[in-house]
Amino acid sequence: MQEPRAGQTPARPTAAVTDPSDAPFIIGVSGHRDLVPHDTARIRAAITAFLEEIRACLPHTEIRVMAGMASGADLLAAQTALDLGLGVEAMLPLPLAQYAADFEAAALRDLQTLLAHPKVHCTELPLTHDPVSGRTEAEHRNAHYLNLTRELAGSCHLLLALWDGESSTRPGGTADTVLRYLGLRSDRSAEDSPMLFSDASAEQDPDSRLVYWIPTARRGTGAVGEPAAPCYLSGLGDNVLQRWTAMPRSLHEQLGELDTYNCEYRRLANDGRTRAAADSLMNSLSGDVPLPADARPWLARIDAQYGKADALALHFQVRSDRLFVFFTATTFLMGFAYLAYDKFIESRILLFAYLLVLLSGFGLYLLLDGRHWFSKHLMYRALAETLRAKFYLSVAGADHLVDADEVISLSGINRFHGFNWIADVITGLGRPAGGAREVSHEPHLDSVENAWIESQCRYFAAKISRLERSGRRTRLLKRGLFGVILVAIACLIVLGRGQAPLGLRLDVPLRNVLTFVLGLPALVLGVWELHQNKMAVRELLWQYRNQLDHFARARARLVQTSSAVRRRHVLARLGKDSLMESYLWTIHRYHREHEPGRG
Repeated sequence: MQEPRAGQTPARPTAAVTDPSDAPFIIGVSGHRDLVPHDTARIRAAITAFLEEIRACLPHTEIRVMAGMASGADLLAAQTALDLGLGVEAMLPLPLAQYAADFEAAALRDLQTLLAHPKVHCTELPLTHDPVSGRTEAEHRNAHYLNLTRELAGSCHLLLALWDGESSTRPGGTADTVLRYLGLRSDRSAEDSPMLFSDASAEQDPDSRLVYWIPTARRGTGAVGEPAAPCYLSGLGDNVLQRWTAMPRSLHEQLGELDTYNCEYRRLANDGRTRAAADSLMNSLSGDVPLPADARPWLARIDAQYGKADALALHFQVRSDRLFVFFTATTFLMGFAYLAYDKFIESRILLFAYLLVLLSGFGLYLLLDGRHWFSKHLMYRALAETLRAKFYLSVAGADHLVDADEVISLSGINRFHGFNWIADVITGLGRPAGGAREVSHEPHLDSVENAWIESQCRYFAAKISRLERSGRRTRLLKRGLFGVILVAIACLIVLGRGQAPLGLRLDVPLRNVLTFVLGLPALVLGVWELHQNKMAVRELLWQYRNQLDHFARARARLVQTSSAVRRRHVLARLGKDSLMESYLWTIHRYHREHEPGRG
């Protein structure tokens, strides 16, 4: 490949072709420009070891490195990632023609070479805020770098920091990026107090996001000793960070769950058992919706992830429902065999049948206990509903009004084992560069109301109607069985201890037959209650009614609201309420199947 000349803008390569349904893991990079030259070999080796550790945890997941491509640490990390075969998202804080002024000639050639690499996707970030009049050139450039910091904080799952560990208030600098990413600094709080570090115990789990820190020296800072070993960092307080010498357990589990999500869908797709194409959110929109061309790929990625999560949720729902039915049938057969043995025929065949049903049920339980089908159904359903809300809010231009991570955190669902990776999928989707988009076209709102609110109202109303009909049939069945029990008891009282055998060639005392009839309805009722308890029909009906109430209330408010801005706020409120309802139902169902304290 011919190397572009200095000052020449290379052609923008398109992103490498990847599976659109894959949920990538994105590692952001922030570091100093003025690395000590003789230290680069050690830093490169540390970056390689870190990326290899992450890749070992994500064998079925695409890993991307996102960097601002500044000279020094950014270019070193990007080149190392490409050498390992990883993709790079180059997020330039300025148009390349202006960004080139920040580079020396050799570094600029390195940048241009990297941008021409087929595994590098380049984006020039627009400035999201209007420039302030009277701003100096330095302040203007700092605003662009701060915009890059915000983009990294909102788009990556883990931050790699090549940092000297010193505090600084320079906007968009490495220290500023680390502290903002960990939630310890904002536009209103930027103190330049010294950094304090404390060591975390192995039993602890971090309460915030994580940064992987590779300590680096800088040119012109005087003599430095041996650099400290790389470690993970989490936020503890103002300019106070906790060090983790090894990958925290929570991060390791989180990576494993994300990789399982990608692996299971790929296996399902290879077997031809997906329904993603039939459940496309893009297809639900009317054809005349004027979506911006640059927003379509983003919405398509959300739609692809929704189809993936929905297909997995349906797959594991079918499996868990069949398992519930099997154990219900097992309970009934064991009770029936016991009653028949006790009241009809004292035969070894019934004892063998009882033992066979017991052992088969127990064996299947041991075999499938680690599959977690029901938990996976809950995980993937929670993710699918989150993506559904995100998609329609994005079409309406209201996505920036709902922080899905905040709703997940408020519900507490991320604290349950297996659920903390859901936010990673949302983060990995990203958004059009430059932050949130507010769409002013009114047809977007109309289309969202028809495709989301009306369809969900019809869906929940149909579900409620079906469950209510099923509930009425169940009540009639219970009353009928209860009547049979009363009749059997009355016959026993009238006949006393009569031992006359029953006709029809059955040498069985009538009293035994009546006792069997008395026990059988009780058995059916008990097994049915067990089945209903497992399926949690009442909780499902409760969720459907609440969801219908949320959507119906939003529909009524939208009828009375003409302002596009206010209508978006109504949709945002609906998104929050619907997501919280879904998460609360998931938590209740999870608690039904898991003991407290098991995570």
